[in-house]
Amino acid sequence: MPDMIRPAAIIATVALLAIPAVASSQATNTILPGYWEYRSKVSYGVSSTSVEKKCVEPKDIDKFFSGPSNRHYKCTYPTRNVANGKAEFQGTCVDKRGRKAFVTASGAYSPKHFTLVAKIKTSIIGLPVTPTGSIDATWIGPTCPPKKPKKPK
Repeated sequence: MPDMIRPAAIIATVALLAIPAVASSQATNTILPGYWEYRSKVSYGVSSTSVEKKCVEPKDIDKFFSGPSNRHYKCTYPTRNVANGKAEFQGTCVDKRGRKAFVTASGAYSPKHFTLVAKIKTSIIGLPVTPTGSIDATWIGPTCPPKKPKKPK
């Protein structure tokens, strides 16, 4: 699929980074910083499910507030509504080759739980495709495990 932006990677990016984005204001009733377990599912013809644990530190929360992006995709979210236990994101992700994908995601959150469903609109050789993804995240606790030392090169 060389003519297509990778939808599974975009969904994973949105899903894994959306939780810290919601937590940007600790003064409101949002999620808690700490150790989280994410259960992700991506459906694009075939479904793929994964489980990952991630540490969300208070110092890291604000950098995610501008919107989920990673080194492969630059994403912008002109529509971003996060309030009263609900989250909604709509925007565009562009890869390094200029290929675009339109992203919509919505979900619900509480201090110790978050769900998000995302839909991508992109194309393969000019044909429209709309893969989907979801995440269900649960707060494990306030303390993250120690970081593993980096292996020497």
